[in-house]
Amino acid sequence: MISKRLITFGNSVAIAVMILGFIHDVATFTPMIKGGLTCLTPGNLKAMIYMSLLCGTSFILSGMLLIVLFRKVSEFAFLSLPILIIGIFLAVSGIVAVICMFYNPFAWIAFFLNLTLFGITIRLRIASRKK
Repeated sequence: MISKRLITFGNSVAIAVMILGFIHDVATFTPMIKGGLTCLTPGNLKAMIYMSLLCGTSFILSGMLLIVLFRKVSEFAFLSLPILIIGIFLAVSGIVAVICMFYNPFAWIAFFLNLTLFGITIRLRIASRKK
């Protein structure tokens, strides 16, 4: 049986991941507006913008998808697999964030949020398999 409390907690963490994605995207544009990235070559600047926006946007989209899927997983147990796949993606993303940016506090926030969400997705998958 899938717990309502687990789904509610999962939604809360998914919203936090979405907010972190929005912050990440805003943080990408702020140095551009202030001209703080002029030290980069045009090619490196484009690559940095692309990768940074992709990272923030992937958090936003993953959070949105999880919110939608969490609402339906009680009715359709097969949705626990796509939820788990998104959880695995976010877990890997959080781990790589800490590896690449050890001294960045936002990397640690992403790490803890994403691993918490991964734990929720595993518990959800296990609960859906018991039906």
